[in-house]
Amino acid sequence: MEEGVKSLERAFQIVEQVSVEKNGIGITELSVKLGMYKSTVHRVLNTLVHLGYVEQDRNTEKYKLGYRWLAVSSRLLNNLDIRKVAYPYLQDLADHTGEVIHLVVLDGHEVVYIEKVEGNQTIRMHSQIGKRVPVHCTGVGKAILAFLPPAALTKVLSGCEWHAHTPYTLKTENELLRHLEKVRKQGYAFDLEENELGISCAAAPIWDYTGKVAASISVSGPTTRMNKERLEDTAKLVREYGRKISVTLGYSNEFQTIEN
Repeated sequence: MEEGVKSLERAFQIVEQVSVEKNGIGITELSVKLGMYKSTVHRVLNTLVHLGYVEQDRNTEKYKLGYRWLAVSSRLLNNLDIRKVAYPYLQDLADHTGEVIHLVVLDGHEVVYIEKVEGNQTIRMHSQIGKRVPVHCTGVGKAILAFLPPAALTKVLSGCEWHAHTPYTLKTENELLRHLEKVRKQGYAFDLEENELGISCAAAPIWDYTGKVAASISVSGPTTRMNKERLEDTAKLVREYGRKISVTLGYSNEFQTIEN
C-alpha cells in the first residue's frame, strides 16, 4: 500500500475513533486503542486540527470532532434524493408482499405520488406518478398528517374538501383528528376503501434528518386480499421499512413509542 494511502487510512481511523469519544480523547489513549505510534497520531491530529475537522480542548488537551463535519454532513443530507434513497426499499417491499408500493409527499392539502413499484400480483389502480389525491382519505396522507406539528396540521386541514369519495371516507375534521390519534400511537395508517372502492392499503411515515415527517409509503391491494389479519401484518412491515428509509435519510432521533 502506498504511503499516501496509508496516511489517509490512518486519518480516517483516527477520525472514527475520535467521533465515538463524547468527552474527547488524548493522544496516548488514541495510540493505544488504534495500535499506532504516538508520533503518527500526533502528526495526523495536527493536520486534522489545521483543516478544522478535529479540535483540541485547551484545558484537557483532549481531541474531539470539529464543526466542519457539520457542513460536510449537511451538504450530503441536502443532496439526498428521497426517491433514489427509497427505491431499493420500495422494490424489496414489492417483492416481499407482491402488492403495489407507493411513495408520496405532502403538497398543500393533497399528497402526490412520486414513485410507484408494481408487485407480482395483478391489480387495477388509478394511481400513477404525479397524480394528486386528497390527504384525508388516503393511508399515505393520514400517515403524514398524524406526525405534523399542530400548526401545520391545522393549516393543511383548513384546505381540505370533505366530500365523500366512497361511503367509507371520513366526513369531518373532528372524525379525522380522532382517527389520527390512533395512527400516531400505532405508527401506521390504513385506507379501508376510503379513497377507492375495492382497494385497501397500509401506510407509514418517513422522517428526514431534521426529524420532520417528509413522506410516506404504502402497500396497496384489493380488499379481497388485504383482509384484517394481512393488513395488520403488512402495516407493521411497512412501518419497519419507513424506519429504514428514515435512517438512510439521516434520521437519528429515537422513534416515538409505538404500540404493537
